Amino acid sequence: MNRMSARLAACAGLLPLAVGPAAAANSDKAYQLATTIGPIIEKCWIKSNDPAFADYIYSPEPNASSGPRILIVPRKNPAAAPALAIQINPEGTHVSVFGRLAESPQAGRISADLKRWLAGGSECS
Repeated sequence: MNRMSARLAACAGLLPLAVGPAAAANSDKAYQLATTIGPIIEKCWIKSNDPAFADYIYSPEPNASSGPRILIVPRKNPAAAPALAIQINPEGTHVSVFGRLAESPQAGRISADLKRWLAGGSECS
């Protein structure tokens, strides 16, 4: 298991991801994790013209005080509540996924994609 590995606990609502203890030793882990998976999310979900994400844009927050966040927000109203939020705790040991897309028919795919990307993969589904 590499440093980017994680486990998805569930597909609906809040999707906690636990990152192994070796990753917690690196104080920059949360930022590194966000800046690694963020561009993959943007490439595979937003810029790929994927119909499931056509109404959304990518909005990274790598320096949020509660830990880096990757937000998927409505294209027509970027100030609205995120449709999907991927929150990485400051230590980089826990990732939570929440928002209406996490409870949508896309939840399984979102879960599988994130699991693959957190394990070090970068391919789109």
